[in-house]
Amino acid sequence: MHAKSSSTIETLRKPASRMIAAAFILVSLLTVPRAFGTVFGQVLVLCGYSLLIAAALGRVWCAIYISGRKDRVLCQDGPYSLSRNPLYFFSFLGVVGCFAALQNLAFAAVAAVAYLAYYHYVIRSEETRLAQLFGAEYETYAGRTPRLFPALRSPQGVDSYTIRPKIIERALKEVVWFLLVIVFVEALGNLHQAGHLIWFRLPF
Repeated sequence: MHAKSSSTIETLRKPASRMIAAAFILVSLLTVPRAFGTVFGQVLVLCGYSLLIAAALGRVWCAIYISGRKDRVLCQDGPYSLSRNPLYFFSFLGVVGCFAALQNLAFAAVAAVAYLAYYHYVIRSEETRLAQLFGAEYETYAGRTPRLFPALRSPQGVDSYTIRPKIIERALKEVVWFLLVIVFVEALGNLHQAGHLIWFRLPF
């Protein structure tokens, strides 16, 4: 069974995400939010770091289960038993965590809305392709598993899997960026604290 070619919106997913992220980060680099340096700001930093770590660990968890199986087998175990799109969910946590760590709650909210709006169409496109690939099996799976935000239940595991190391290595390289955000935020915070790289202060 062969997969239908990815749609334009699926193909543009990564480049579009990188461009939008770069724009947000550039603005964050040269501005200081109202919460910067306050107790609330520090709480945001801790929440942001927690979300970034959860995003990194979650994406590796997903890679372990989807490794070498995408579009060949309908993965319904592990994180895929809780959400049909756990990779996108953990990426969502990473996006929100990034701007929370930058102490900018307004940007975190805008980024969250933009992410959900764009990935709504990405997910719908992928659902059409998966329905064509797996037919009734996918319809049954979709009927019991939430689209994005995970169900509050224990994941269904399996005793063993055949894992392709190259795919896991690629997943590890991808999640490194979430962890590097923590280093970036710490360095940027020190620069802003010293009065550097501040073009203007945000009123929110």
